[in-house]
Amino acid sequence: MDKWPKYYQNQLIVNDGMGVAVVCGWTKKELLWNNLSEEARKKVSVVGQLYSKEGINYIIRNIFLNKNIRHIVMTGSDLSQSLDEFQAFLDSGNTKFLHSEIPAEKVKEFQEYFSKHYSRVEVDKLNDYILGLDLDKDYWCNEEISFPDHKVLISNTFPSEETGFRIEERKVANAWLKVLDRVVKFGKEKMSSYDEPQRELLNMVTVITEDSSKDPFLPDYMYSNREDIFRYYPQIMTAMVPEGVEYTYGSRLRNHMGKDQIREMIKELGRERYSRRALAVTWNVEKDCGNSKCPCLDLIQAVVQEGKVYLTAYFRSNDMFRAWPQNAYGLLAIQEEIAGELSLKMGKLTIISCSAHIYERDMGEAKEVLSKYKALECAVDSRGSFVISLDEGDILVKHIDYNGFAMQEFRGKSFMEMRDKLIPFISDIAHAIYVGAELMKAEKALRENNEYIQDS
Repeated sequence: MDKWPKYYQNQLIVNDGMGVAVVCGWTKKELLWNNLSEEARKKVSVVGQLYSKEGINYIIRNIFLNKNIRHIVMTGSDLSQSLDEFQAFLDSGNTKFLHSEIPAEKVKEFQEYFSKHYSRVEVDKLNDYILGLDLDKDYWCNEEISFPDHKVLISNTFPSEETGFRIEERKVANAWLKVLDRVVKFGKEKMSSYDEPQRELLNMVTVITEDSSKDPFLPDYMYSNREDIFRYYPQIMTAMVPEGVEYTYGSRLRNHMGKDQIREMIKELGRERYSRRALAVTWNVEKDCGNSKCPCLDLIQAVVQEGKVYLTAYFRSNDMFRAWPQNAYGLLAIQEEIAGELSLKMGKLTIISCSAHIYERDMGEAKEVLSKYKALECAVDSRGSFVISLDEGDILVKHIDYNGFAMQEFRGKSFMEMRDKLIPFISDIAHAIYVGAELMKAEKALRENNEYIQDS
């Protein structure tokens, strides 16, 4: 083809080299390239990062369009185990994650050649290793092939409030299903800075009320499993930065310009329980303005109310399919740390995702998860419940708290009269529909002088 590579060209370092493809995991490709000698660079045709196993599809696609690629070198930090997945694919042939548009015989051809022509080396040995490579003189394949683009399930989006979507659930997994549902139904389609289409909602607010980082609830339908979650914790709970990685959330939160901000939050709330100054930021103005690799998580704040620690986090950008569950459990771990240090109870976790998106490559899987596991939405309304009855020629509505105690009463003759009185005390849509239906039944029974019994 005239212009190679076809996929993610602006995310790769492309060079007129002798056929070495360097796949560098999470380590910055620019760092590796800058540390290569001129002689080593002459052998390298492309350097790129591999953040997830989905990217292996595009490595295969690009290499089938360049028969000059003769050797793959894997190196760098492997935070998501994507390099392990790629190595396992070449060694043992695991193909579950591959696009169906890549024919099985071509997958086999790729594996048969590159299982004998790949290496995995440490970053500090990369330059010498490339210099010592004895590359095949022949092309790796006989013909260059462009496979059909991967087809994903994209449906029309529906009209919505456009910004400020709210979801509250006890568990991260239950909230995740609702998150996927909202993005699939109401997200706007647009390009991302990675040259990949996405579906995006603005300012999604998710509230988690009862989950635990130590014992995460992870049904089989979740994209992340227990191993993924616990492997993620050090990236947010410690200041450790893997070699070649510019920063982690943990390094910015716990060693930002020499400050352990989480420790400072604990100290602040220890001094003054009602403080509104217990917050931490990851944004470094000097480094991050204009930086395409700036942090997605930008701010967290802890507030104490009625003996509980509430945590709020703000993400400028959030991959809701792949990353959000790990982000949520990482934040729960921080919240538990703060609450434990202060001997306080856990309040709710609130996550604000400004750009809440699902990439096109994940849309089909997201819709499949929803078709199999999305249940009827029915949640306990955090603003209370209502007991409806007829009393002395009126519709009587008692507003009940979690413990079953009446907080206030409302009287009226019709649904329309009662509606405006009740609206401020209903936060859940399903609850609102239920109350509306019951008020209509009560009005009809009152008008026709019949008995009314509220459905449970």
